[in-house]
Order: sequence, then C-alpha cells, then structure tokens
Amino acid sequence: MWPEPFECPQEPVILGLSGGRDSVALLRLLALHGVPMQACHVHHGIRGQEADEDARFCRDLCRQLGVTFAEYRVDVPAKAEQSGESLETTARHERRRILIEHALSVGFRAVALAHHADDQAETVLFNLARGSAGLRGMQLQRQEGDIIWLRPMLGIRRASITAWLHEIGQNWREDTTNADPAAAVRNKLRLRVLPALNEAMGRDAVPALLRGARLQGDVCAALDAALDALPLTDPQGRLYLPFLTDKPAELCRAVVLHYMRRCGVPNLSEACVNAVCAILPTQAANSCCNLPGGFRARRAHKRLFIESPASNRI
Repeated sequence: MWPEPFECPQEPVILGLSGGRDSVALLRLLALHGVPMQACHVHHGIRGQEADEDARFCRDLCRQLGVTFAEYRVDVPAKAEQSGESLETTARHERRRILIEHALSVGFRAVALAHHADDQAETVLFNLARGSAGLRGMQLQRQEGDIIWLRPMLGIRRASITAWLHEIGQNWREDTTNADPAAAVRNKLRLRVLPALNEAMGRDAVPALLRGARLQGDVCAALDAALDALPLTDPQGRLYLPFLTDKPAELCRAVVLHYMRRCGVPNLSEACVNAVCAILPTQAANSCCNLPGGFRARRAHKRLFIESPASNRI
C-alpha cells in the first residue's frame, strides 16, 4: 500500500525528477494513480559521472513506465560564479526556472515536487533561523504567476516513503552530497540540528514543527483569502496604490507581499517587502527596485506592477 496521506493531483503535472528516493516515489505514486504527467530532469553540471548516471537512471525509469521524459543541462558552477550565489542557491533557482519554462512550453500549468514531511520540518527551522518568514513551511498547493506548485507528499514521513519503495522493489539514486554536513545548510539541519532537537526534547520534534507550520499556514491562508476579496488591483492586474493611502503600515506590507507572491516573485524576504514599500510614495527618490529571480517592481501613475525577467530582457 502506498504511503499516506498522498494528495493526488487533479490535473496533468510536470514532475521534477532528480532520480533520488523522494522524486522516484512521487513518480511511482503519480503513475499508480493514473495522473497524466511528464518528467523533467535537470543536470546541474556539478557531480560529473554520478550526475550523468542520475540522468540515465531517470530516462530509463520513465521509459519503463511510459512517461514522457525531458532532460535539461545547465552549468551551475559557472552561473554561481557569475552571480556570486552559492551552488545550492543557484541550483535551486535554475531548477525552478527550467521547470517553469518547460511546463509553459508544453502547455501545463502544474508542477509537482517531491518534498515530504521531514523536508517540511527542515524548512520551518530554516525559515526561523533566517528570520524572514517566521514559522512558515511549504504548502501543498501554491499558485505563483502562471504556475501552480504542488507537493503531494508533504504530509508523508521520509521513513514511510523509504519503506514503500523497498516494498515494491523500486531502487533510486543516492546523491552522495546529501550525506555531507558541510555541503549545504539543509544538510546541517537534517544531519545535526534535527537530531539534536529530538534529543533535547526527548521525542521526535518533527510532528510539533509540522503542527506549528500548519497552524501558521491556516492564518496565512485566511489572510490571503481576505486580501483576495479586497479591490487591490486594476483591470490590468496592477496594484492600485490609492487603496493603501492612510492604511496601517502592517497592512501595506501584507498587501505588497501578497501581490508579489501572486506575480510569481521567488525567495521573498522582509528586505524585499521593505524595498518595494519604500518606492510606493509619489515623493520617493526611486520608482523601481530589483527583486529576486530577475523580477523588478516599478511604480507609475499611482500603480505598482511587477516586471518579469522576460520583460526585463526586452
């Protein structure tokens, strides 16, 4: 029996397939439930022959299951050197970009990712330590711009996924860097911080972290619903700034954050929100500011709008 709770997608999806345990499990679960899909593998150009073998494994598995497969290659080390970002951050940005572009190119609007409950706990800790998102985790479903991000396994523990794959006789690829605490921040959280927290609490701390994230998610969902009901945008989808006149600063920040998320801006932080809020007054020295992912916020004619990376290159 497949691991529960599995939130089966109700529409065709692009699956981000790395070849690791979690994405392989999601591939098998989607196939088992008859979900129309295509698999997309991103070769980061980091791990040499090991990465080549990952791509070959994914291609062969999709062929066995009759799943359409697409492979993209990107030189993450070169892009990281150019941008000044870490390999981990650059790889994440490139995966996201490629998944979005591939989905739109084939007419899909949903992308399925293989994050599970233990990933969620790591995300909560990461966001708390970073200090920009509070007790916020990932969501089962979130729309950003034209893409809906789905995480059907977000309620399933890692151990259940592993046990199910063993039960059905399905192997997977192991990324050797995942076992190296020095390789990435999330590795340290998984290999050092969470075990130490479990020891300090005298129990498995993951359920409590998940519960906190769920409660915070309920609050955020309620706020999003309330903001969606307000006349915040004009017919062209631009944020109507006169609505924010004389509103509390806290509400203005919430509106700006909500608007940027709806426009698909990634990796938002308090600094991003504050930077955009600073350009809203008509007397502000600047009328535009840069945002993560190549996006840009611009104020004009009592409106705020977000320019996408594509429009910035025109």
